[in-house]
Amino acid sequence: MEYEERELILELFPGTSPDLLPIGEILYYRDGEGRVVILEKGPPELKLVLEPLPGSPATPQVCEACHRHLSGQAAGFFRHTVGGDPRHLRYLVLCQDTARCASHAPPGRLREILLRGILS
Repeated sequence: MEYEERELILELFPGTSPDLLPIGEILYYRDGEGRVVILEKGPPELKLVLEPLPGSPATPQVCEACHRHLSGQAAGFFRHTVGGDPRHLRYLVLCQDTARCASHAPPGRLREILLRGILS
């Protein structure tokens, strides 16, 4: 049998925090409802779903995933709840085209956004 490094760490140290595990495969895409999903394949599988906000920025913005400068139409505002409390929200500016953004965004940066979203 062949085991991944993450599986071995979790087998020996089951309480290991996700931020201490090596980076797994990161998926970054839009789902059928227009939400942005950042998913790190597991074990454990970590997932953050960002809800799109209507409208687009009036001024150029910087994408928080790929750090590229974007015009108003290429950028979008997204949000997610923090700590499961619907009154606490975090807002992000991301590319509308997640496929292109994913090709420029470093996996470490996507993982940082993911962990900040689920561990907060």
